Amino acid sequence: MDQFKIGPSIYEFKTLIEFIDRFNVSSKDTIFTEKFLYEKYMKDKVDCNFIFQDDYGLGEPSDIIINKILKDIHGQEINRIIGIGGGTILDITKLLCIQNATSTEEIFEDKIPLVRDKELILIPTTCGTGCEVTCVSVVDITKRKTKMGKRIEANYADSAVLIEELLDSIPPKVFLYSSVDTLIHALEIFVAPTGNPYNDVFCKEAIKIIIKRYKDLVENGLEKRFDYLEEFLRASTFAGIALSNTVCGAVHGLAMHFGSVHHVPHGESTARFLMGVFNKYAELSPEGKLIEVSQIINEALGIDADLKGSFLALEELINILIPRKPLREYGVKEEEIEKYVDKVIESQQRLLINNFIKLSKDDLISIYKNVY
Repeated sequence: MDQFKIGPSIYEFKTLIEFIDRFNVSSKDTIFTEKFLYEKYMKDKVDCNFIFQDDYGLGEPSDIIINKILKDIHGQEINRIIGIGGGTILDITKLLCIQNATSTEEIFEDKIPLVRDKELILIPTTCGTGCEVTCVSVVDITKRKTKMGKRIEANYADSAVLIEELLDSIPPKVFLYSSVDTLIHALEIFVAPTGNPYNDVFCKEAIKIIIKRYKDLVENGLEKRFDYLEEFLRASTFAGIALSNTVCGAVHGLAMHFGSVHHVPHGESTARFLMGVFNKYAELSPEGKLIEVSQIINEALGIDADLKGSFLALEELINILIPRKPLREYGVKEEEIEKYVDKVIESQQRLLINNFIKLSKDDLISIYKNVY
């Protein structure tokens, strides 16, 4: 029997004030966010305790940043914590809820009981990670020189809150790299061998929304994204619900290590490997769920193409919005590709075992070379 779970209660509001009133946010609460979000949306609107990531370091979530925060809040009485931000903020907020944790190592190596002692509310300010509805945190583990994900069942939020206002000035690149990651979540999970019919419903809808609206943005301009924020937020959460029940595959496995080494934002990293991986799947096993994906793409784009043609159409659509940038332009050296793949195989088995089909080391090297 398939297992399927939606962890948090999901709420939608147009404005932050609606959320503050509904949830009775007060001085007893703690918000973890970034200073620019505080200045734009929260200052003079809410009276509570704030922790700013900026005070500890910016960029992707690293164990160094998290360790500093954990040590500072250790022993503080925090009953309810609210994470407001992108994937980095939300991933860190989950870890701040672990009882008696003082380091990332304790958490990721199961050195303490992984139980939560705080009420947890997660509010995204991008439309890509879907981690407001997952129990996974992805962290750059410095001693291992790669990103790793940790699933902690206790870390499903009590409430996931979608607030359209918080995306009302989302920059083009942030919007594109977060929304394409939503698309990739849905595509990878839809074809995953651990998928199930319940996941398929959410994946299909997320794929349709993103591709259809990408087509609209190509035709009418990127500024039209603000007309579709509600849909993109929902698509992100739909894909996140699927992600909470299984994991992604080789696209994310390859992107995790590449992004960590070259300090590339997560959505940008996954975008670089998407078609390389799916074209390899199509080369090796053009059947089953890949055919279904092709049909979903065709429907969203209003075309009638075979598997190769639909993948090409999707690639061309994404390339208009997120122009191709070969890996060599990030500093990847061709003679080191095998070392990258070896590290992926060593550190990303959690994801690689969920590939549509088994990919050998030679297959992964081929994918790297194709996007090099």
